[in-house]
Amino acid sequence: MLALTRLVSKAVKKLRYNGPLGAWRGPLLNSLAAIRRLALRHVTFIAVTGSCGKTTALVLSEAVLSSAGSCRAGVGSSRRLTAETILGIGASTKFCLVELHASFPGLISESLRLLRPTVGVVTTVGRDHFESYRSLEATAREKGQLLERLPGSGVAILNADNPYVLAMAHRTRARVLTFGFSPHADLRAMDVSSIWPGRLSMKVAYRGEIVAVETQLVGEHWVTSVLAAIAAGLISGVDLQSCAEAVKTVEPVFGRYSVHRRSDNAAYVLDTHKAPLWTVAQGLAFVRTAQASRKTMVFGFISDYAGKADRVYRAVARSSLQIADRVIFVGDHSQYLARLRQGEARNGLCAFSTSSQASAFLAADKREGELIYVKGLLTEHLERIMLSQLDEVVCWRERCGKWVQCQHCFNYREPVAGPI
Repeated sequence: MLALTRLVSKAVKKLRYNGPLGAWRGPLLNSLAAIRRLALRHVTFIAVTGSCGKTTALVLSEAVLSSAGSCRAGVGSSRRLTAETILGIGASTKFCLVELHASFPGLISESLRLLRPTVGVVTTVGRDHFESYRSLEATAREKGQLLERLPGSGVAILNADNPYVLAMAHRTRARVLTFGFSPHADLRAMDVSSIWPGRLSMKVAYRGEIVAVETQLVGEHWVTSVLAAIAAGLISGVDLQSCAEAVKTVEPVFGRYSVHRRSDNAAYVLDTHKAPLWTVAQGLAFVRTAQASRKTMVFGFISDYAGKADRVYRAVARSSLQIADRVIFVGDHSQYLARLRQGEARNGLCAFSTSSQASAFLAADKREGELIYVKGLLTEHLERIMLSQLDEVVCWRERCGKWVQCQHCFNYREPVAGPI
């Protein structure tokens, strides 16, 4: 059956969406994936969800589980993507990891109907997608559907430090394994350290055993993702020491506190995938403890909050100026900072309409060993501020709307001048 469904699925994928049979492409792939899933009894399906940290948890989990067998990872932000992940599983695959998004209500349930995981991982519940959910309770209800779908023989891996996640334990018949700083967690982090330019390290305790864990990640907030990955390994038969060794090999995912160094040992740290207000505190904590010759914080669009935008941006600016030498805002919202720039913050606060202007400003004033933290939405492409220094980026198109990183864009090498 595996060989037959794979052969048919390849033929179906060749159908053009705009062709005469294009309307049948999606339903056919879904049906094939459902049939294929029935035959994949040799595969452990693990679904990862959460408001923050799930992609890094997935990448770390893939490294950990790969030490025990062949592992396939994918994204389940739609039934189509979930179907394609299932159809790509081979006969030798032992683990299948899928990241589940919940951008709007109903999205997770669509993927779960096909995936039918036996292991569910929930990292956090935060104020992402505020317009869709409006409350943490509503967000938790949506993500908790993963646990309700787990079989009694399955395992739910939950963050013990997030009350909304921990409460999901009552929504599943599966065995529960908790992780976190909490002394009541099954898998516990201790002695955590992450002071830039150092990397995140900690000790992890499980069933009386304590192991030192070193990572290539920056920022203490990644403890959640690290513990989630180790927990996935432990319930799959990987010992604690092997989990720690696998985690050490994983570099940050691009745009999720990824590190990019200039030749003068200065570094850009990109937090440029998404920018809900509640995650700004993580960036502030990272920069506050950092050791660098100069600290610069760059902000693009900030999302997912209640209240007036001008108050939010001014509050972020004031908090940032307390810990950074320079704070730069990029985009239309920079107009909200005019009053601050005329007052007490005029020497350290800058605002630019476009990323090309901000990039030119930073290029004109460099300092050896400085730290430049950049936060914004994926569609803003603030990574160009770094790429202009390290890869001679030539495209300064504003509002292109593409949900891909600049380096993966077909137009990356096509010169486009920035707005004047």
